Amino acid sequence: MTTGLGVAGLGGLGEALIKDAVATEGLRVVAVQDVVPGRARAVAEQYAVDWSGERFDALLGAPRVDAIVICTPNALHAAQAQAALDAGKHALVQKPLALTCGDAQATLDAARRGNRLLFVDYSYRFLDTIAVLRQHLPHTNAIRGVRATFHNIYGPGVEKRWFYEPALSGGGALTDLGVHLLDLAVWMLAPREVRLESVSFAGDGPVETDGRLLVAADGIPIQVDVSWNSPLPATQISFEVRTSEHTLRWENVDGSFFHFRTTVDGRVVAERETTLREDTLRAFKRALASGTAPSVDTRVYALLDQAYGRDAQSGTS
Repeated sequence: MTTGLGVAGLGGLGEALIKDAVATEGLRVVAVQDVVPGRARAVAEQYAVDWSGERFDALLGAPRVDAIVICTPNALHAAQAQAALDAGKHALVQKPLALTCGDAQATLDAARRGNRLLFVDYSYRFLDTIAVLRQHLPHTNAIRGVRATFHNIYGPGVEKRWFYEPALSGGGALTDLGVHLLDLAVWMLAPREVRLESVSFAGDGPVETDGRLLVAADGIPIQVDVSWNSPLPATQISFEVRTSEHTLRWENVDGSFFHFRTTVDGRVVAERETTLREDTLRAFKRALASGTAPSVDTRVYALLDQAYGRDAQSGTS
């Protein structure tokens, strides 16, 4: 059975997903939408997609759309996902799911209410190298600490200037990069209690370009460091777990955004290059087949609310 996808938001990420969806058995892009005049039509022609338009509500009613893929600015994710779920569609949403914990929970509630799949693209979760890291994790009693980093030598770029508008992005490097790392930590450790210990931001613009969070998860210290336009020779992405006996580390290779490895005490135990999108789409396909989506822990969004000093319900500072 083929699932018809309607893709909302046709920037670089949206188009990358379309490219890999074309090659993914069981998934077919049948409709595309973007608010930029002419963009959806051009993408539809390039990838032989039947329907294109500029309005999101029209996308929900397009023929043969079973699931909506949301690649729009962050501030739109929760409302668009809820609209899709309420319209009887499954939803694959780019991170972050929402800009507040309250909105994240409301979106999860919409999925339960409509008995539809809500799948958040925490893309690193679905990598083989991360699966190997999890296999090597000991009981949490043996974990002494976690340090996660994402230092990107690039910023959002010209096309994504909305990243610098807090009302649209929800924040800077922490929202963009740190949400992945926080999700990995909470998902892997599954703590009973998560507490923000401290936060520091740097940057001269309307959103932070550098951030550090210190979090305690059942007493385990977690340090998260993120940055845009980092003054490093190459982008660094890593998730390191120190145990009573070993150091487990997942990291990118040679600055790549698509090549990762897992090491135990410096010994490589897994390494793979991927487009990331293909892993996400395969995981989404499995979730559709099983009727069960990967878990979404709203405590990630509670931590972001606290870090930014937001009201969790309204999103205001």
